[in-house]
Amino acid sequence: MKLYPSKDQVSEMLKCARQCGRRNGSSKYITFGEFCVFVKEMKNQNSKQHRKIQATKTNNKCVNNCEVFLGGSCNPTTWRADTAIPELQKYGITFYNPQVSMWVPELVAQEHDAKQAASVLLYVVDSQTRSTVGMIEVAYLVASGRCVIVVAHSYRPGQSIMGETITAREYRDLVEGQTTLLTLVRSKGIEVHKNLPSALQCTAKILRNVSNDMTPEEQLTSKLRKLREVFDSYGGQNGEIEKFGFLKAFHQLTQRELTTNEMYEYLNFSNNQSITFERFCMLMAEITSDNCDMSTTNGWVSQPFQRQCSTNNNTCNIDNSLINGTMEEPVNITSFKKNSYDVFLGGTQSSQWRENIAIPILNQQNLSYPNSTNGYEILDNKIVTDYDVLQWKQMMDNSKVILFVITNDSRSLTTMILAAHYIAIGKNMVLCVQQLPEENCHVGNETLSEQAIKDYNRGRVYVVDMAKRKQIPVFEDIREAVQCVVSKVQSR
Repeated sequence: MKLYPSKDQVSEMLKCARQCGRRNGSSKYITFGEFCVFVKEMKNQNSKQHRKIQATKTNNKCVNNCEVFLGGSCNPTTWRADTAIPELQKYGITFYNPQVSMWVPELVAQEHDAKQAASVLLYVVDSQTRSTVGMIEVAYLVASGRCVIVVAHSYRPGQSIMGETITAREYRDLVEGQTTLLTLVRSKGIEVHKNLPSALQCTAKILRNVSNDMTPEEQLTSKLRKLREVFDSYGGQNGEIEKFGFLKAFHQLTQRELTTNEMYEYLNFSNNQSITFERFCMLMAEITSDNCDMSTTNGWVSQPFQRQCSTNNNTCNIDNSLINGTMEEPVNITSFKKNSYDVFLGGTQSSQWRENIAIPILNQQNLSYPNSTNGYEILDNKIVTDYDVLQWKQMMDNSKVILFVITNDSRSLTTMILAAHYIAIGKNMVLCVQQLPEENCHVGNETLSEQAIKDYNRGRVYVVDMAKRKQIPVFEDIREAVQCVVSKVQSR
């Protein structure tokens, strides 16, 4: 098999096999089932070493088997090449780097596949860029229950983005969008890092358990003990478990169900033969050899990382000096008034679309909605707080249908972030998305630059793609979108 165990590995295996097999201390053999576990783990360790070597030779532009998706701020930032990629390569962690010199809409599908495949999604929301797509994606992925690690840097009044000094109005829009995102993230109990090193340390810990410092021999014995522990929990204390007990044990260890073909191939249900611990080890090694990605699930003894991160609230016990106060307490929303509404009208106040189109139609149909002073909107003299965001969220959660209107005369960053969040959780909703014009684009009395138009339109492309994947109606005409909302409410 071209495997070359060290004397220490063999010694540890014999010792653990005696304990798990409950043989006397003088026995110096392993069963065939234990041998299968030994071989599987040896191959796993060799595979990890091979990936580590390969990761140092290539940029690892993988799509279908990457462990980390490096999302967030792109050009002109260099955090991926300067810091993230060298650190991931050090641990042999594969990654997908979406940063390209020229972005085109066709890349959305490829990036979607890479995000779906990744075990950990690392996002840097950097103040060097507008981070429109990054913020939208984080809102969606966190609400989807994915394992997301977030780094956020605050915007500053009068700062430059891509050589362009942002106006006071755009500064408020960006701060409102980032505040909305981070409030949604923290409301899920997820840690927000202030710097990349702490986030990378957390990523490596999740994927490689680097802080555990277990030797290969210790990892091997730990896995065999885990198999024994689960085997015993389903009746194996007396030496055997029933076949249906094996199905439950298999699910606990792999977080997946056996397929019908696998049941017929490996388990003969026509007889009542029970399963010994030796056969249990053989089956676990054999069935998972082709179907379980040992590089990301650590074999059949760990939960998949998406589920693991959700269980642990995406937090890591790492060096506190790296965090620098990354976690803030979420606002208590129990005191918010919990009114129920038919429709929530989400979007900025531009174009007066609420007063001129939406509200007259809703009043005609006797449908309830929060009035404009209670809905969310941009206020020229007010910076949005996490309390405001949670109050909006409370009203949206208590509405039967949400309408999000992204107009062609507003940046609409907050609207896109909230829309992504509710698309992910499956809220009954309708979208109206209008692209910013490529020329003579104005927000209020400000003319947007070509780069700004591209940034905010790119966010619109991603939101539309998310909605269409979830079969959520998307319109360009506001009146048509409102009529669809009315139909949805009345159909309930």
